[in-house]
Formats: sequence, structure tokens, C-alpha cells
Amino acid sequence: MYERRLTAALDTAPLLPALREVLTHPARLDEFVSDLGMPHGCLVGNTSAELVPHDSEATDVVARSYRRFTGIVTEALRRAQAEGEVTDSATPEAQAQLLLYVVQGLSLVSRAGLDREAALAAVDAAINGLRAR
Repeated sequence: MYERRLTAALDTAPLLPALREVLTHPARLDEFVSDLGMPHGCLVGNTSAELVPHDSEATDVVARSYRRFTGIVTEALRRAQAEGEVTDSATPEAQAQLLLYVVQGLSLVSRAGLDREAALAAVDAAINGLRAR
């Protein structure tokens, strides 16, 4: 389900605004968690923090999820590079890895509370680093 939503979200041009929306999600959880039944945080991020590497099954689930995220983002970045929207100073694979670290880092930090404006500024810096000059 998440992969389908991520693919649909990134199947757009221009890519960078859609990518920013995806990356800022952990910093904006307060917008989405208005109902008491809504989950708090990212399941994969929470599993990473709590179970990996002590639980091999959880480690496998997390690794697969990270591979799927980077695969989907890599393809979107590849298209955006071909269109001239995204810099080609790094491979789409390396760029996708960077974005995985950004979104999972935000997810982890959001568990302890975060400075929302600083988090959004960090995402903007990552997005601006992808922008073709």
C-alpha cells in the first residue's frame, strides 16, 4: 500500500515539489495525527529504532522496505534527471539513498520531538541540492 502511494505521489512532473511533500511527512505528523487512532511515527522507522539488529525478521522487513523506497525514488529521480529538473552530479541511486537517510532521520528525530521549522529547512536544503542549476 505505501509503495503504491509513494509511486503515485512521485509519478508527477515537476518531481521536486512532490518529493518535498513525501520527505516532510515526518516533520508534519501533527497535521495527520488528529485522531487518537492514528499511528504515531513511521512503522519502519520505529521498527528500525526498536528491533533492528536484534530481530532478524524485523531487520529483513526493514531492509526490504528501504530497498523498495530507494528503488521507487531512484526511478523518479532518473526521470527527473532526464527532464533536466534534477542535477546529474550524482547518480539517482546515490540521491535516493540520501533521501532515505533524510526521511528516516526525520522520522527518528520526530519520536523525541523536533523543531519543525528546522526540519522543514533541512528538507528544503536537500531538495535544493537536487535541483539542476
